[in-house]
Amino acid sequence: MPDISFEYNVPVFAGAPESGTDPVHRDTPSYESLDWETTKMGVETAEELGFDAVWAPDHLMLGRDHAEYECWTLLSAIAGFTDDVNVGSLVLCNDYRNPALVAKMAATLDVISEGRLELGLGAGWHEPEYDAYGWEYRDGFERLMRLDESIRLMKRMWEAGSDGASFDGERYQIDDAYCSPPPVQDPHPPILVGGQGEEVTLKLVAKHADVWNTDVFNGDVETLEHKISVIEDHCETVGRDPDEIEYSWDGHVICTRDEEKLDRMLDLMLPIQFEEEYQDQANIETEEDAREFFVMGTPEECAEAIERRIDAGVTKFQGWFIDFPDTEGMELFADEVIPQFA
Repeated sequence: MPDISFEYNVPVFAGAPESGTDPVHRDTPSYESLDWETTKMGVETAEELGFDAVWAPDHLMLGRDHAEYECWTLLSAIAGFTDDVNVGSLVLCNDYRNPALVAKMAATLDVISEGRLELGLGAGWHEPEYDAYGWEYRDGFERLMRLDESIRLMKRMWEAGSDGASFDGERYQIDDAYCSPPPVQDPHPPILVGGQGEEVTLKLVAKHADVWNTDVFNGDVETLEHKISVIEDHCETVGRDPDEIEYSWDGHVICTRDEEKLDRMLDLMLPIQFEEEYQDQANIETEEDAREFFVMGTPEECAEAIERRIDAGVTKFQGWFIDFPDTEGMELFADEVIPQFA
């Protein structure tokens, strides 16, 4: 069996219902009010339980009361109070920060964390944040081309190290931009690219990524197998060994032997809520649907769901434990599921 890693998605916003029964956000449906000590406790618990990495999404106002922690500041803080877990962005929006600055920030955080950074990148999608913060929201193809240039520019800076790097792209330019000290990891922190588009996004994965990340509504086994096959085909086109790319599953976890708790969590989650900006997503309305997309049920059932995804090619599992701030599900998962894949 390949090395399997189990990783924790940090609740950076509260998603419990404000009124009625619908969660504000599907990823944190039990978290009622954003609180730093509570969020920090979740990270510390994940590290104590032996999770391999912690990941934070890069949004600015998704949660209840529009309260949310900024990703890069949060990762820097987490790196400071942890010792063993990797820290990663799932995923950093390319348009929110200048890529040359991101390269410098990533190198600094990799040094400070002693080589624990995993850099997740995406083209961006949440148009209300662009509008609110004054960024230009370009069409999807242009956003992806900007991501392509950004990754090439960042790699150029990391490769240059103590020498100045120059890059003359259509969208970004740098001239003698220094990235010293360089990242600890050689040649650079692992790059994870998130996204689903088969013609452009997955070709960018084949060109640039060390890891491809799915998402909560493309994490069923059939879709995973299909997307991975598309990436492998693109690898052949661009002349890359597909074995150089790792595949990750990002999704919801309900681990419990308490049937009443399981029913309560499903009643809260279903039908799953999607942002209006997402189009043509799978319908997740019933328990049967949820079992296709979630890792859920008893530890034995969770292990079976993970095994099916390993068979599809997944080696990294990034979980939203939706009973948080209750840590019972995370603890049961760590005690009885993770050891089965050690």
